[in-house]
Amino acid sequence: MTRVVATHAVGDMDTWLAGGSERQEVFQSFSSSYRIFRHSGKNEVSIVWEGVDLEKMKATLGSSEAAKAKERHSVIDPIEVYIEVENGT
Repeated sequence: MTRVVATHAVGDMDTWLAGGSERQEVFQSFSSSYRIFRHSGKNEVSIVWEGVDLEKMKATLGSSEAAKAKERHSVIDPIEVYIEVENGT
């Protein structure tokens, strides 16, 4: 399984943070755990997922339900996604 990092801006940080339980339900469908980091001076967040099934992640985050959730949570595109490089030292 792989580690993945996604970074994006949000329109309203309080709105985005309030959606945590919904994100938890979605994220557990394709990852074993995750952590969230908030930028110290901008409305931007990074999510670090552990144990990711990349095919499930792609299907889940590419769904129409995910698009609706992004709108509810004030996610601003683009979302930058970084996939761990195996043996990347």
